[in-house]
Amino acid sequence: MNINIPDYVNRALLALENAGHQSFVVGGCVRDALMGKKPADWDVCTSAKPEQIKETFSSYKTIDIGMKHGTVAILTSGGSVEITTYRIDGAYLDNRHPEKVMFTDDLTEDLARRDFTMNAIAYHPKDGLRDPFDGQKAIADRLIRCVGEPVKRFEEDALRILRGLRFASVLGFQLEKESAEAMRQCAELTKKVSAERINVELSKLIMGSSADKVLQEFGDIIEIAAPGLRAVPVSHAPEKLPVRLAMLFPEKTEAALRQLKYDNHNVKTAVALAGLLREALPEGGWAAKKLLYRHGEEIARMYFETLGRLPELDEILQSGQCYSVGQLAVNGRDLIAAGIGPGKAIGESLEYLLQAVMEGKVENDKEQLLQLALKKK
Repeated sequence: MNINIPDYVNRALLALENAGHQSFVVGGCVRDALMGKKPADWDVCTSAKPEQIKETFSSYKTIDIGMKHGTVAILTSGGSVEITTYRIDGAYLDNRHPEKVMFTDDLTEDLARRDFTMNAIAYHPKDGLRDPFDGQKAIADRLIRCVGEPVKRFEEDALRILRGLRFASVLGFQLEKESAEAMRQCAELTKKVSAERINVELSKLIMGSSADKVLQEFGDIIEIAAPGLRAVPVSHAPEKLPVRLAMLFPEKTEAALRQLKYDNHNVKTAVALAGLLREALPEGGWAAKKLLYRHGEEIARMYFETLGRLPELDEILQSGQCYSVGQLAVNGRDLIAAGIGPGKAIGESLEYLLQAVMEGKVENDKEQLLQLALKKK
């Protein structure tokens, strides 16, 4: 079959070929193309050594992403291409990184070191597909199967366990039985994976179309990698990361997410949502306006959408009902002119008036608000 490769990637392949080197696009981009999806990025593998890659592309800007592992990024007008020398990984001493890598001229040896058969496929427009481990069949069967012996693959690099679960969720594939059993056997090794890498894989996993299925079947593994997580269904909730984090980390939310190195915005939003989800929202517009007042529109919208009550919130927002001091028909200058303040009393009066408006005790009308403020005074 033919894979539609972007021009800038084809030019990279041709440049390597003209310099006397073999090259192929490889990995996820080939997998996605075979599935009829548009690849997000393109990776190239080559027989050229890193220095030869840089020499071939001497007229381009290059970035040494990992010279000792053979990876150089080439920046072109069409986009960047990561080009990696065929390699064989040495012994893995920390269940994550090879002690050393050895470059090779054999594409099959390079493909043999990869995680799953669906990712161990290479393609060149002239040479077609190179698929020594039946990755095409795995894709057709919607199966995630390890290249070689599964336990060995996961003992080499425990991140592969989380990658496999992420692929199952995002692609909707099934874990091949032996690979799934090996994941459970090696699950404790996920503790050796950095929090940052767990964060990346978990975030993609819980946003996947088959997240619930993976959480149900492999929640015990995920809970080891992400302490504090409760493997509950999330697919009924909005496809927003803070919402799903709040559902999966209902207790000690902040501590769990900080441990996983989530950014401040996601942590604070998830913490607020987790707190709200622990308590049922009272009925009535007053409760909704109070929530808007305390948490703002972003969190309120996520919360109401999670409850399936978004129309209630939209009605408040679209009708211009008041839930913030800035929406009041009076401001600090009006109160000062009426003889209130200045100083702390102004802020206190505005908050008092806002609560009265939200509770429906007074209309958001300038004259009525000034009268109420003077009464309070």
